[in-house]
Amino acid sequence: MQPVTAPPPDVPPCLIQAAADYALPARAILGILHTEGGRSGTISRNTNGTRDHGPFQINTVWARKLEAAFGISPFTLTHDFCWSARAAAYIVRYEINLANGNFWDGVGHYHSRTAKHKAQYIRKVYLNSLKF
Repeated sequence: MQPVTAPPPDVPPCLIQAAADYALPARAILGILHTEGGRSGTISRNTNGTRDHGPFQINTVWARKLEAAFGISPFTLTHDFCWSARAAAYIVRYEINLANGNFWDGVGHYHSRTAKHKAQYIRKVYLNSLKF
């Protein structure tokens, strides 16, 4: 007899759409979401003085860039799940492109460019992505 497993969680259609729009596997975006551990309305303070906004914990540095380029406010990234998912997908795609198409480097750079932190983050995202 096989063990009973829980059904996959409901995945918001906007997350699936954001992943598709930026040619990313939805599983990777879900892995990032679960690795970041944020929720709508959360702001986390970092030791370097920046803040992480919303479900995907979009960092202040990116929040400023997104506001300047697209008019998406930090408030929106903090409180609107769909905009947070879209921003995360955009950032991952941007970082993949910057890494000459290297998917995992792009995912790692979502969190850090420091090799040690990047490698740990990639592992966490990968393991979290396997849950879906």
